[in-house]
Amino acid sequence: MTNLWRDDIFDNLVRLKRGHDLPNQNIVSGKFPVVASSGIKDFHNDFKASPPIVVTGRSGTLGEVQYITEKSWPLNTTLYSISFRDNLPKYVYYYLKEMHLENFNAGAGVPTLNQNHLQKLKIKIPQLDIQKKIAAILSAYDDLIENNKKRIQILENMAEELYKEWFVRFRFPNWENTEFEKGVPKGWSYTILERLGKIRTGKTPSTSNSEFYGGQYPFYKTPDMHDKVFVFETDETLTEQGLYSQKSQIIEANAIMVTCIGSGGVTAISTKKGCTNQQINSLSVANNKFLYWAYYLIKYLKPQIELYGATGATMTNLSKGKFSNLEIVKPTDALIEQYFNLVSPKFEMIKKLSQMNQMLEEQKNSLLPRLISGKLSVEDLDIQFPPSMQEQ
Repeated sequence: MTNLWRDDIFDNLVRLKRGHDLPNQNIVSGKFPVVASSGIKDFHNDFKASPPIVVTGRSGTLGEVQYITEKSWPLNTTLYSISFRDNLPKYVYYYLKEMHLENFNAGAGVPTLNQNHLQKLKIKIPQLDIQKKIAAILSAYDDLIENNKKRIQILENMAEELYKEWFVRFRFPNWENTEFEKGVPKGWSYTILERLGKIRTGKTPSTSNSEFYGGQYPFYKTPDMHDKVFVFETDETLTEQGLYSQKSQIIEANAIMVTCIGSGGVTAISTKKGCTNQQINSLSVANNKFLYWAYYLIKYLKPQIELYGATGATMTNLSKGKFSNLEIVKPTDALIEQYFNLVSPKFEMIKKLSQMNQMLEEQKNSLLPRLISGKLSVEDLDIQFPPSMQEQ
């Protein structure tokens, strides 16, 4: 550690303030985001803080740090920056991420972050030019990841739009000359979901057996699936022993997973042999060229999953039997395969970009603690600001 770093306290890095209640009279739709402890929740016509703002959870969800670049209303479940003490806001953001603030829980019941305790913590703060270099390196990764996410979204939108055009609006090739029978194009048929392939419901291996967990096989759960087409990484993994303790629940790559308990209708595709928990039903299509058509088919079944899974309680709970017997409209095999041939290159690119993002996240996460601690020196590096930092 060089003399470019100084011993200091957290309060001289950033001053945080508790967020604000949302006045009832102002709960109307608007353009300013309302920021909760776990993320941006809604939009609001009023605001309390001007950008850039660093926001972290104060109550409930701890450890989630957000960098906000628009006027926002931080809720009372958050702490937000009111002064960066002449430090670089983006550096402060990365510093807080590396602190793992969830480890500073001071709540007896609900997880709570005590800002007064944070203010007195002894830390090391680098000079501003070092802060800029560290933030530039990490921001370059985040920029690449964000650009890839945008590309993934564009590719998915293109594939989904073609699905809707052909299979929802019935404007497939030569549709003008197609006859309709019973409300669907001639040659199409009404059937049920289980006739497309093998359906499995997951099950959680015994959590009391430590030899079941921490292996090479993914254990797919709902949080792993959110905002993803393909799931390459899971929070928990299983050993071979753990996987085969649920032998009848094993799924292979390219199984279409859908949540049927809790948040019904979250859909994603597996990429490795593994298994799911009991909240998820999976469809392995008999014809691999049905994969992407069936993926969107199941996504569009979300209202039915929620309707038929309603139990009078507060969450969806759709059994395997009800899921298997959901009625669907099946186009001709030739049309489904034609769709596969057109969208397959898009999905392959989505796979590549998703894998790239996973690699970039891993690289960034390995650099973050070394840069923030000063163990990896940047003072002699000539670093250009990435686009997201051009104005800082």
